[in-house]
Amino acid sequence: MRASPLLLVCLTLLGQEAPPRSFRQWLGDLEVGGSRLEQRQDGAIRELRSHEWMAISRLGQEIKQDLSETARQAPDGSLAFIWRLQLSAEPFEGRAEWSPREPAILAIHAANGPALRKDIPAGAILWPEELETRLKEAARTRQAFQATTFSFPVQQWSQLHLRPQGKTPLPGFPDTVHFTGEERQGAASTAVEVWISPTAGEVRHQAVLGGLRMLSQRAELPAPVFAKGEAQGFFERSLQKLPPHPFQPWLPELTLRLEGKPQDLPEDAQQSRLGKSRWRLRRATLPTRLEAAQPPVQGTPPAGEARYLSPSPLVPFQDPAFDGLLHRLALPAGLSRWELAQRVNSFVFDWIVEKDFTVGFASALEVCRLPRGDCTEHGVLAVALLRRLGVPARGVTGWVGLGETLGLHFWVEVRLKDRWVPLDPTFDQAPASAFRIKLGDTDLADLGGVGWESAASAFSGARWLPEREGGFPYGEGLTANGDLLSGPAGVQLRLPGGRWTVKSGVLHLRTPTGGPWQVKAVTHPGEAQTRESRRLAGAHSRRSGWWDPGRSLLWMDLGEGRWLQLEGVSQDEAFDLLDQLLAPVSSS
Repeated sequence: MRASPLLLVCLTLLGQEAPPRSFRQWLGDLEVGGSRLEQRQDGAIRELRSHEWMAISRLGQEIKQDLSETARQAPDGSLAFIWRLQLSAEPFEGRAEWSPREPAILAIHAANGPALRKDIPAGAILWPEELETRLKEAARTRQAFQATTFSFPVQQWSQLHLRPQGKTPLPGFPDTVHFTGEERQGAASTAVEVWISPTAGEVRHQAVLGGLRMLSQRAELPAPVFAKGEAQGFFERSLQKLPPHPFQPWLPELTLRLEGKPQDLPEDAQQSRLGKSRWRLRRATLPTRLEAAQPPVQGTPPAGEARYLSPSPLVPFQDPAFDGLLHRLALPAGLSRWELAQRVNSFVFDWIVEKDFTVGFASALEVCRLPRGDCTEHGVLAVALLRRLGVPARGVTGWVGLGETLGLHFWVEVRLKDRWVPLDPTFDQAPASAFRIKLGDTDLADLGGVGWESAASAFSGARWLPEREGGFPYGEGLTANGDLLSGPAGVQLRLPGGRWTVKSGVLHLRTPTGGPWQVKAVTHPGEAQTRESRRLAGAHSRRSGWWDPGRSLLWMDLGEGRWLQLEGVSQDEAFDLLDQLLAPVSSS
C-alpha cells in the first residue's frame, strides 16, 4: 500500500535572463528531494529544462522518483515537449507538440501507447515562461490569479487558483507576496500557499497531502524549523490501527463508523451507506451460473466495455513480451470470463515473487519482464492480462483492512454481466475480501487516473472504526464450545480434545499436551514468506501447509482460498494439526 507516485510540486520555469534556479523539498520535517530549473538559447530555438527528484522512506525501504522535462519553442511559436519520469526500473516517457496552426489541439505521443490528440481548454497555458510572467504580474499588482496548465507525466489538466494575502518578505526576497488558494488535478483538490516575488518568481510553495506538510522552496532560503511531532513519514501516517479479529479476511459483511471528515464514496453491492457516518461493506457474492458461463469478448467490444479492454502506456498488453506469460498460463480453450479472472489472479500472485515496496509505480510491461512490486504492480499486470484475454478489467483505489492495519491499497474489478466483481491479486483473493473501502476506479489510461492523490487527501482527517460483523458486534461473532469453534461465514473449527479461548479479539487453541497456539485467518502466504519453510501434509487428511522452523509458524491451507496461521507450533505438532483439525468451510 502506498501514496501517490507523483508527490513533487510542479514548479514554474525561469525567465530568459534569469540564472538557473534550485529548490529544496521537504515532506513533514524530512528533506526528501529538490529540483533545478534552467534555460538555454540554441540558435532560434528557446529551450527550458527542469529536473525534479525525490526519495521517500517507506516501511524501511526507499522509494525514488526522478522527473526530467524539456520544453522548446520555435521561431514560428510552435512548442515541443519531452518528458521522462522514473518511478521504477523502466521510465514513463514521451513527447508532445503544439502548433499555432491547430491552436486548440495538443498532440501527445507516450511510449508504449497510442498517439493522442487532446483538446486544450480555453485560456490554458502551455509555455512555462508565460505562466512565470503571469505569476510575477499577479504578485506585482496583488491580484487574484488563476491558470490551467498541463502535466505531461500524468497527462491531465491542472487548475491553480490563488488569492493574495499581502506582502510577506522572505530572507533574500524582500518583495515576496503571500498567496493562498487551491490546486486541482483530476478529482484531487489541494489547498496551497505560494510565495511569489514580482522580480524572482515563485519562491516557496506549501501544500498538505495526507495530513503531512509538503514544502518546496528556493535553495537560498534557510531550512524551515518544524514543530515537534512531524517526524512521522507519509506512509506511516496513511496507516490506521484496527482492533484484532481472528477471522477478519473471511468476514462476509461488516459495518464501519466514520469519525472525522465526511466521505463521498461510490456505492455498489459491496459498499453502501447506512447513514451519515456508517457504511456497510460486503464480500462479493460468487457468480451465478449465467455469470460464471459468460464468455470473454471477441472482436469489437460493446461500447460500455471498450475502455476496459483497451491498451495504454500503463497496460500495453499487445507487446510481444506478454506472449511468454500467456504461454506460462497454459490456458485451455473455452474458459469463461470468471474462470480466466481466477486463473490470472492466482498467476499474478505467484508471478510477482518479490513483494517489493521500493517500486514507485511500474507499468504492466515492466512487471511482465521484472516480477517485483506491491499492490499497484499486481493490479496493472492483472488488468493487462485480463484485457489481453478479452475480460473487461479496471483498477480500484481505496483502503484495505489487513490484520490490525487499515491502509492505502490498489486492487482489480472484472465485469460479469451487469456488475463489477472485485478480486485482489496481491493477496490471491477472488472474490476479494470484504474489509475494503473503495474510493474510486480507473481505466488505467494514464498515471493521473490512478487516484493516489485523492486517496491520500480523503484519508486525511478521517478514521474508520469497525462496529459490527453481520448481526454481531465486531469481534464477538465467535462461539467457543469445548473443542468446537464457530465463526463467521459458516466456518467451524474443531480439534478433538482441544480447547478454544477468545480474549480481546485474540484466539488461542490448546490441547492437554500442546499449545497454547495463537490462531488467525491470513491471506495466502507468498514465496518470500515461505522461503525458509518446509512443505508439510497430514499423513491421513492430506491437508497441506507450510511450517517455518525459525518462527514456529504453521500456515494451513483450508481450501477455497482460506488460510489459517498458528503460532508457536513444533514440527510434530504441525503434522498433528494438519491431520486432526477439522475445518469445513462454507462456499458463500
